[in-house]
Amino acid sequence: MPKISVIITAHNYGRYVSQAVDSVLTQSFPDFELIIVNDGSSDNTDEVLEHYDNEPRVKVLKLDGVGLAKAANTGIRQSSGEYIVRLDADDYFDENILLVLNNVLDRHPEYGMVFPDYYRISKHGDIIDQVRQLKVNDEVKLLDRSALAAGALYRRSCFNELAGYNEELRYQEDYDYWIRFIDRFHVHNVRLPLMYYRQHNRSMSTNTGPRMQARRYVKQKFVKERRDQDGSNILGVLPITMENRYKRGLPLEELSGRPLMSYLAEEMKQVKGIDRLIVDTEDMEVAELAQSLGLEVPFIRPREFAGLDVVPEEHFRWLIGALKEHDGYEPDVLATVSYNHPLIRSDHIQEAIDTIFVYKCDSVISVTLDYKFHWKRGEQGLDPVTYPRNMLTDEKWAVFEERGGIAVFSAGNLKSKSFLGDRIGHIEIDEREGLRIESDFTFRMAEREIDKKPGNKLGQEAYLRMEVSPEADVSG
Repeated sequence: MPKISVIITAHNYGRYVSQAVDSVLTQSFPDFELIIVNDGSSDNTDEVLEHYDNEPRVKVLKLDGVGLAKAANTGIRQSSGEYIVRLDADDYFDENILLVLNNVLDRHPEYGMVFPDYYRISKHGDIIDQVRQLKVNDEVKLLDRSALAAGALYRRSCFNELAGYNEELRYQEDYDYWIRFIDRFHVHNVRLPLMYYRQHNRSMSTNTGPRMQARRYVKQKFVKERRDQDGSNILGVLPITMENRYKRGLPLEELSGRPLMSYLAEEMKQVKGIDRLIVDTEDMEVAELAQSLGLEVPFIRPREFAGLDVVPEEHFRWLIGALKEHDGYEPDVLATVSYNHPLIRSDHIQEAIDTIFVYKCDSVISVTLDYKFHWKRGEQGLDPVTYPRNMLTDEKWAVFEERGGIAVFSAGNLKSKSFLGDRIGHIEIDEREGLRIESDFTFRMAEREIDKKPGNKLGQEAYLRMEVSPEADVSG
């Protein structure tokens, strides 16, 4: 029985698959088998794989376009190694990856998975950069970013316990597997680039809309199955003050024929899991509109907690105390969103709530990854404040910008200095979704987006596997 089973999944990657296969066959660690799953390819993949018919360590399986998750499960269940590692047909391994990762798992029986850093390459094979991942349990303890599905070596016993990959998903089957994996097993990473990850137009990672919807679905399903929030009182709060640096009375300004505050009010009403939803305001006109929209306004906020200079911790401490005094209600988790982000949707807020239970963090905020290069004054002029401009992409240099106005946090955080606590998780939204109204320009932009014809909301078919045509690209 081989020590390691390598599983290559291939769908219409005939021009790349030989490089992937050869990178396995030339490994410095010899005790492996290679299972190649050709999942409904209509290009020359069959012909390329025929060249390996006489290779005793290679076994080729042919499927009829069943999708990446089922193809991976099939290949793994047809294999026999103690350890398993996947490889997509358009990527390839460093010659020492099996040797290095095998030695780590052998020496550390407490680890269920080990994964390396990697190089990103272009469709032509040119190195774009080296991706250095944060060191697990050293530089990062909140494991809210999954390793690449390819290149991660894990124990067969872990795969069996998790019952494999979720075959109903068209996207994010690796993320689903990751959050279920870290829920039960320890993971570890090594600071060596041992894989080459190809980025091109057909890569699944470029399908941003379906990918993000799938991730939200995976989190919601994970939480629902474990019912981690049972017994937790989740309070939805829409804080609305008439004070605003751009324009006083902004909540009542009409945006595309509706009061601005009504957009988030309607979205908050659709969020599942919130057991109580209130509007928190100092203004009677806002309170009356909120009640007409079907929202609860249990009391009017005192003016001393309504100014722009009020510290959030002071405001939320007052709010929780007022609710307890008003009717004995004590929330465990608060979910808040700023009314002046009218393009935020209920599924964003839902994802933030689910995320705090998935990762058991103190809080979750909405952010956008900031790709801009920033500078600060230094001794010789301007110094960079983000990552160095070189071939190395280090996760520790990644910069995120708060965007979207969403904050979900534990009420217990208010006993400390920061209402966000120490373990701060995040959800990613794009610049359009996180648009904040703070000027005439952004007001017009929001109106333009809202007035667009609907049609960019994804249905279930975008991320759940239904019927997939033979030409559909569902590989890595």
